[in-house]
Amino acid sequence: MGIEMSAYLTSTESASGDSVLSGLVVTDAMMKRGCRASADGFLADACAADHCVEAPPLSNQVLAMVAHELRGPLTPLRMASQLIRNASAERPEILRLIDMIDRQVNGIARLAQDLMDATRVDQGALRLNKVDVEIATLLADSCEITAAAAAAKNQVFTVSIPDRTLRVEGDPLRLTQAVSNLLHNAVKYTPTRGNIRMTVLAEGNNVVIKIKDDGSGISPVLLPHIFELFAQSSRTIGSSAGGLGIGLAVVNAIAQSHGGTVSAASAGAGEGSEFTLKLPIIV
Repeated sequence: MGIEMSAYLTSTESASGDSVLSGLVVTDAMMKRGCRASADGFLADACAADHCVEAPPLSNQVLAMVAHELRGPLTPLRMASQLIRNASAERPEILRLIDMIDRQVNGIARLAQDLMDATRVDQGALRLNKVDVEIATLLADSCEITAAAAAAKNQVFTVSIPDRTLRVEGDPLRLTQAVSNLLHNAVKYTPTRGNIRMTVLAEGNNVVIKIKDDGSGISPVLLPHIFELFAQSSRTIGSSAGGLGIGLAVVNAIAQSHGGTVSAASAGAGEGSEFTLKLPIIV
């Protein structure tokens, strides 16, 4: 027997007649399209449909500088957002706008972190602080965040964790980052009302974390390159999800630095995908 958990949204509130909410959704979408357009324009000439390409090489100094410049405005933006939120507790239309601002700020923070990680992966210099970690505890925060993200898209997110205690030696922050990246991708590339399942089990001397979805899948051309830094394809460029091809490279580097592996499987475009992370068990 194990622990089973499912998360899904049972009902949604209509936005009809709510001009503020409608404007929020439109503004949010416009900001996302603007960010995608910049990335798409940068790489479009190098990308052909269903073909994997690599972004033009960028020096680590440039990436680090861009990440630093992106991070600079985030702290005052977050402080301003919190102050406005506190002053607008009775104004739901303002709170919705603040939620939109927070989403965009979090997106910029994630991009900055990805760029910093790209420099570390390229140099083989991911910083680790290893301790004994219990897997169920490690996964709790990632599962909570993913459940909320999946519910927002009317997706079903199911988690299966065995009753027995499974421990690994690792950096909790980095391992959480690896699992979160895989779950984030599953939500991102799975359509509304799709299904995502995470299964944790012991297999020999390894803890195995499988994340399976019925989303857009991975083309056979991209699959062998999916963990390469800045790997791109029509799965990301020009799609609604976007992406720089950094997250999975970071997952691979984290897995290897912990003596583990990560692999991907997919029957092709539109057939969903499954990612498997293996980490050595502490006996």
